[in-house]
Amino acid sequence: MKKRFVFLSLSLLLLLILVPGCFYPGTSNPVIPVITPPVIVEFSNNPATINSGGTSILLWNVTGANSVSIDQGIGQVAVAGTRVVSPAISTVYTISATNSAGTVTRSAVTMVNSAPPTPTPVPFAVTSVIANTSPSDFAGPCPKTFTFYATITANGPGTVTYRWERNDGGYSDIQSVTFYEAGTKTTTLQWQLSASASGWHRIHVLTPYDAASNPVYYTLNCGGSLVTSIIVGVDQYPYTGPCPKTIHFWGTIAANGPGAVTYRWERSDGTMTAAETITFTAAGSQTVANLWTRGEGTGWQRLHVLTPNDAVSSQLVFVMTCYELSQ
Repeated sequence: MKKRFVFLSLSLLLLLILVPGCFYPGTSNPVIPVITPPVIVEFSNNPATINSGGTSILLWNVTGANSVSIDQGIGQVAVAGTRVVSPAISTVYTISATNSAGTVTRSAVTMVNSAPPTPTPVPFAVTSVIANTSPSDFAGPCPKTFTFYATITANGPGTVTYRWERNDGGYSDIQSVTFYEAGTKTTTLQWQLSASASGWHRIHVLTPYDAASNPVYYTLNCGGSLVTSIIVGVDQYPYTGPCPKTIHFWGTIAANGPGAVTYRWERSDGTMTAAETITFTAAGSQTVANLWTRGEGTGWQRLHVLTPNDAVSSQLVFVMTCYELSQ
């Protein structure tokens, strides 16, 4: 009986050793390892927004993966790394990490700013050309120099070539003016004449394209007597009253055509006013004035035209009698 018990005990011990999963006396269940999916620690792009043609850097870091890949044609990559990308349009990049427990993914978007449309360049052009002169008519001593001027307006930077042309078929040398931005520039021409004449000048733009200004007409009357008459007067004559007294003199100058007239007032005491100028745009008359403050006595004042022809008015004689006001 004792031998049988020993045999059964040994057999039972052998069975416990050979059969897996069985409990050992005084122990717990055996540990079975658990496999978890990969972990994408980081997947980013820097910068997240680029201009068209720019670049961005993808950055990733994965743990626990057997394989890692990125779409958009990048393919298999290491578990950690960087990649420079330059998408033409806004693009979503997705990273996939795989092991026996499965696949995990994460995405990052690279935004692309669309390039603005390239503006159509505006060709350089002259937008305006205007000519003028002042005065355009003159009567008086010669030679006489007329100054013609023109304003040229352009739409931007560039160079304009031009020349002055006149009614007799003549023209100046070709000249140029450079614009550094849109704006207006002025050019002038001096034209001297020794004999009476009339005609016109204009400015002719040759490049960047052909254009001509308006013709500027002029008339020169050499030696002509522009001023035809001078009449002078005084508001109070004779005068009796308190002194000193300011007397108002006036003069009317008549001309037979357009032109500039210079004049001055001359007095019996030997003094004279500074020369002044009036301009006639056509035949006619204009009135000028002068004030003279003085005391008792007799004197005269006259109006003297200096140019374009010398002419003197009659002497305007006046008498002043002064008295004191009663207290």
